[in-house]
Amino acid sequence: MDTMLMFTRFWLLLAAVGGAFLPVALGNEASRRRAVVQVVCGAMMAIFLAPALERHFLPDSPAEIHAGVSFLIGCFGLRITIIAQRLIDNRGESLANRMIDRIAGGDPK
Repeated sequence: MDTMLMFTRFWLLLAAVGGAFLPVALGNEASRRRAVVQVVCGAMMAIFLAPALERHFLPDSPAEIHAGVSFLIGCFGLRITIIAQRLIDNRGESLANRMIDRIAGGDPK
């Protein structure tokens, strides 16, 4: 395997884990177990989501930009997921009904 490719992948992994550690380090979590889960989940989001976003939106950017995206997803990915989940919980049914009305046509009144 190419040495540069291995280095780039390691760099992206390090950025993802570093981004996931940041909220834990700045927060005041009392539970070590919760902190570990948060770091693992944040890193997994960055590892799996960042390449797709980078390939779609930043295909020709250098590895440093990809590492920055991985870091940001690791850092803020869980918070954005929590916000999206709350939005779906609170307004999901009305949003789904609007989408169905657009696709299938509105109810005649």
